Amino acid sequence: MHLFQFTPEELMTFFAVLVRFSVLIAILPFFGNHSIPATLKVLFSLVVTIALFPALTKSGHVKIVDTYAWSKTASSMVGTIALEALFGLALGFVAKLVFDAIHFGANLSGTYMGFAAANTYDPHQEAHTQVVAEVQTALAMLIFLVLEGHHYMLRAALDSYAIVGVGKAGFASMFSQSLIEFTSKVLLFAVQISAPVCLAIFGVNIVFGIMAKAMPQINILVLSFGVTVLIGLGVIYIGVPEFQTAAGSVLGRMEDWLQVAKIAIARDGS
Repeated sequence: MHLFQFTPEELMTFFAVLVRFSVLIAILPFFGNHSIPATLKVLFSLVVTIALFPALTKSGHVKIVDTYAWSKTASSMVGTIALEALFGLALGFVAKLVFDAIHFGANLSGTYMGFAAANTYDPHQEAHTQVVAEVQTALAMLIFLVLEGHHYMLRAALDSYAIVGVGKAGFASMFSQSLIEFTSKVLLFAVQISAPVCLAIFGVNIVFGIMAKAMPQINILVLSFGVTVLIGLGVIYIGVPEFQTAAGSVLGRMEDWLQVAKIAIARDGS
């Protein structure tokens, strides 16, 4: 198989593989960062597809002969390409859920600390966020890179063809159940990472409430701003080792979640 001597069937199969990789890379953490230009993402997807396509066809995970079945009509061709795009989107969404949970939990902590009125525009998320969320998301990304999560993501994309062939994806009850389970786990993780700050600020607010009743001459409103920020930052600083352990544990399970999602999609498609 020569790169510039594809048959029509090989070219169609190559395009289907390119669609899955392109959508997946556009969504995945680190690779899908909004600060990376779209042109660079497209080129990277093309390079990955060119590098892996011969290995996929040689191993039999991608079969050129199957192209005759799904490329007979325009509707079946569009349906197959759409399934490939949806499959890449589903895997990328499952992987991105963990970082969204960290971002949500950090924003919750920042809100309790009084940073809700000090939001800044984050070009990575393309939304307004808080300084606490920026710091903890960056720390989580560093942990992700240290754990070689970017290698796991590429390996998961390559191994997906051993479970779900081209045009064989399905999205029914099993995938929906798995997605609900993943969402509940990451939301629980978001609440857990924000719990120390929220509990500390809650205790501070109780103390301020008692002080407001006992010493009404003290301006509690002005005093509370500085104290809650200091207490919150102190709790975050003390809890950095625990945050690293918890984030590393969840990020380390991301590959297992992707495997479960691929199996659920394959069973729904069978």
